[in-house]
Amino acid sequence: MRFRDDERAVTVQIGAVLLLGFVVVSMSMYQAAVVPDENRQVEFRHNERVQGDMQEVRNAVLRTAATDGSTPVSVELGARYPARAVFVNPGPPGGTLSTSSLGNLTVRHAVADDAATTPSDFEETRDFWDGSDRNYTTRALTYRPQYAQYGEAPETTYENGLVYNRFDSGNVALTDQSVVSGRRISLVALSGNLSRGGTGTLSVNPRPVSVSTRTVSVSAESEAENVSVVVPTRLGDDTWERLLRDAGQFDGAGDESNRRYVHAVNAGPRPDTVEIVFERNATYQLKLSRVGVGTDVEGTEPAYATSVRDVESPFVNRSYPFEVEVRDKYNNPVPAVVDAGATRTNIPDGVAVEDGRFRYRYAPNTTGEESVNVTYGDTSVPEHDVSGGAFDGSRPENVQYDVRVQSAGGGGDGGGTGGGDDGDTSAITITRFNVNDNSNPAHVRASAQVTAEDADGDDDIRRVTVELVDGTGAVLDSTSREYGGVSSATHNANFDEKRTAGPYVVRVTVIDSDSPPNEEVEEKRVG
Repeated sequence: MRFRDDERAVTVQIGAVLLLGFVVVSMSMYQAAVVPDENRQVEFRHNERVQGDMQEVRNAVLRTAATDGSTPVSVELGARYPARAVFVNPGPPGGTLSTSSLGNLTVRHAVADDAATTPSDFEETRDFWDGSDRNYTTRALTYRPQYAQYGEAPETTYENGLVYNRFDSGNVALTDQSVVSGRRISLVALSGNLSRGGTGTLSVNPRPVSVSTRTVSVSAESEAENVSVVVPTRLGDDTWERLLRDAGQFDGAGDESNRRYVHAVNAGPRPDTVEIVFERNATYQLKLSRVGVGTDVEGTEPAYATSVRDVESPFVNRSYPFEVEVRDKYNNPVPAVVDAGATRTNIPDGVAVEDGRFRYRYAPNTTGEESVNVTYGDTSVPEHDVSGGAFDGSRPENVQYDVRVQSAGGGGDGGGTGGGDDGDTSAITITRFNVNDNSNPAHVRASAQVTAEDADGDDDIRRVTVELVDGTGAVLDSTSREYGGVSSATHNANFDEKRTAGPYVVRVTVIDSDSPPNEEVEEKRVG
């Protein structure tokens, strides 16, 4: 037999080599085509989750601006590829979340006034809201992915209460606008510095800086002007108009009978801004707030003082409470050092009802005209001297009450003590005001026990009222008890109400049967 010419084993070897080559080529094709495609799907699904995370960040910012609460939100910066036994993944893709400068929100031509009434309203608030442009620096928060395969992934941005995707071909809004709702204008400025990259999960914790607990009624500076808001944005005016149309807020025709008050959306006076112009002959409710993220979050400073309870028609030798509030430029209370005085009457030190809000008592002992003055300015300067004649009530940091003190009960000019004690001569004294606060995150729960005594000897206490009041001044619940005229009155109250807008106070009001009646008011904070 001739074995050297037998070639049967060669066929097997060639087949094995060809099979191995086929496997190698197939694996290479899988690595080159299938693995990237699967990883692209992983990145796509991750991007969808990040868009949801950014919407949760937006909701947390708006919630913090309205409620003074802080709720951390997680943002998934990077994706995780599935583990592979044979094939190879690239490194895990990450992303960055960072703030960037956006510009100034600007409120234009807004005067603190109700257009439906004459004469003008809110004179002290109008010292600040006088039609001048008011600017509020704000920032954007953007997620930028760094994917290996999903190259056309968008950047996702939060700005001005709105979240949207930025593609090379255009922008797509993911949420509704929150600036305009009927006659309410709500602006939330974002502050702070945040820049974080990687593949892990980042906790974003919005922090309240100035919470929108106050609302200011504004109307146009003149009949020829429109209240407007300039919004710094990377979206065009056509996009903002579409958003406002979709939300049922855009009119454009000047129809005053419907409930749509946006008259026009124009390119703004500065690059990368739009101007939302509101209809004339309407009063708008302005709510402003500021929220911080990351580091370098600074507080706010006092911008103006205003009266929240006036001195009205005072009589000699009686005590009248009045209250002032120091606010930042977002219209919200802010701590300050406040002084009060009058041109003739001594004003005792006030009581801080809450941060930025102070209660004083005015007890004149002579009749005639007098100015009662309050300021957080430097009292060594004449225009801030609360007891001097040069006090300037038109300055935003000053509050001035011009009163005419009348004689009580026909006692004649200067009746009563005639220049004696300038202290508190109240006809009513609240001797007991105990509050038990059992509030929880969902409800304001409090009980109050009140005792009031007649202090002028005529035994005529007529009514005791106890109220639960929220931060807007709305009375959530109230209970009163009538008396025929007694020397001592006791009243208890219990409250259990769902939270609305803080801060909350329990207010006690006691009146007697004099003409005009004397009134004593005290408040304690709850909730």
